Amino acid sequence: MGPGRQEKEAGNKVMLEAVCFDLGDTLISEESVTHDSSGQAITANAVEGALKVLKVIRKHGYKVAIIANGDSNSCRNIINVTGLQDYFDAIIISEEAGSEKPDQEIFKIALAKLGVKAENAVMVGNRIDADIVGANRIGMKSVWFKWNNRYENKIDSQEERSDFIIKELAELPQLLSSIFKEDRSEGS
Repeated sequence: MGPGRQEKEAGNKVMLEAVCFDLGDTLISEESVTHDSSGQAITANAVEGALKVLKVIRKHGYKVAIIANGDSNSCRNIINVTGLQDYFDAIIISEEAGSEKPDQEIFKIALAKLGVKAENAVMVGNRIDADIVGANRIGMKSVWFKWNNRYENKIDSQEERSDFIIKELAELPQLLSSIFKEDRSEGS
């Protein structure tokens, strides 16, 4: 846990209210993205299990957001073509926010739109330098989705260390229910 991080706890479990996701290589496979002649992303494929995991997380009552670095048109094209748009309470894209991960401002915008405090949210992403560092700096829990080796995965400091690591998105619902206080999942 990074310095200065505070947690609202019930026993030993954090009261989790929101789950934030990166877009590229977290919800969509970057290698599947196709671009038009102007360079805009026009199609992509969701990462295996992404839609199912989002359905489960929504069913459990969590607020859900995308926090993505990228240009607005490309990100929104990908979100729409993959059918992701209906699963999110907030979609924050760096071009629109005027800030990109790991800057705290983009995370603050997402948390404000969700109406939750950083300590009651988790960030799921594939990039240590953007997703994990940004989440850790603002006081969110961090889940490193390490399903490929596209990006640097060397950890040189405490702020680069994720709280949890998953190799498949399908692991996320169980992680949330076992680590965080999840009254929502009882009987599911």
